[in-house]
Amino acid sequence: MSDLNILMLGGKRCGKTTVLSSMCSEIERALAGTNLRMIPDANTVAGLNNARMTIRRKIEEFDQPLLRTTVDENPTGARQVYQFAFQIPNVEPINIYIHDIPGEWLTSNLHAEEVKGLVANSKVIIIAIDTPYLFYKMTESGYGQYHEEYNKPKEIANFFRSSLSPEEIKNRMILFVPLKCERYYHLTYSKKLNPSRRNYMKDVFDAVCTGYRDLIFYLRSTPQLMNSLTMAVTPILSAGGIDFVKFVTDEETGKVVSLYQQPEFLPDSQRGYRPMFCEQPILYAMTYMLRLAMDGEWQIGGMMQGRRNMALMDIGKTYETMRKKLKRSVNSNFVNDGYFIIQNPKGI
Repeated sequence: MSDLNILMLGGKRCGKTTVLSSMCSEIERALAGTNLRMIPDANTVAGLNNARMTIRRKIEEFDQPLLRTTVDENPTGARQVYQFAFQIPNVEPINIYIHDIPGEWLTSNLHAEEVKGLVANSKVIIIAIDTPYLFYKMTESGYGQYHEEYNKPKEIANFFRSSLSPEEIKNRMILFVPLKCERYYHLTYSKKLNPSRRNYMKDVFDAVCTGYRDLIFYLRSTPQLMNSLTMAVTPILSAGGIDFVKFVTDEETGKVVSLYQQPEFLPDSQRGYRPMFCEQPILYAMTYMLRLAMDGEWQIGGMMQGRRNMALMDIGKTYETMRKKLKRSVNSNFVNDGYFIIQNPKGI
């Protein structure tokens, strides 16, 4: 089967590598009990294990519930590629390549053609969003005051509008992935701190739709795009057991950095490094690609004709298995944990 390329876009230091490291372990849990496997190659294992150990060590500094500290995430200076093999019975392994590019590449003429080439070769595009920057100190615009500076929504929208025609971006899945949603998830489900039962994760979804309005409007600007692009919001708890508190200004750099703490109201079972939902973007991506394979839009290669029908049957079974594991919402009035499929022409 053809390779699957996934491109991750987002602002600098938004935490893409941390989430990718959590995806490794979470995808294994998600596939437990099935005959499916997602196997990272040796370099990917080493790189993501190192990232996971780094964030674990940082979280271990939260020895006291109310200790506050920054979670330093070094920005990626070069494109990183993570490789996995997705194994389905009677089907040749599908190679999955996740491309993580530096946020500043979106505004760099030096890398414009490279980014355009990555988009052209990627069937799934993940837009990683630093949720505290999106949501902190909400403005009349419907998103946080730091969102435009740090998440770069205008730059992302301008790149799509100026560098890519509708023909070049049709037939893709676009995932808006809010990262570091711990504070808003915990508040949503805390009876003590949220007696009015406000759905903060629904508010995160609303902020994504508002904060990326220009891009979403462009991706729905023609019948061609509306009938071919799948779009969804899929939030993630990057670490699990720590909550964003506020932003402070770094005295040395003058940059705004985020301050976190371990909430005292969390039970022991939820403290520490306990990421949640990190497998969902990969499950969405694979479900989408299997749907394309079933519809004949993603080529199955390297098989004898006698095995092709059996392979298609197994792909269909795998599709149904993966589809059942997707978090989703029934309607926009109640957005389950912030998950919602904005546009779904393939009916996944």
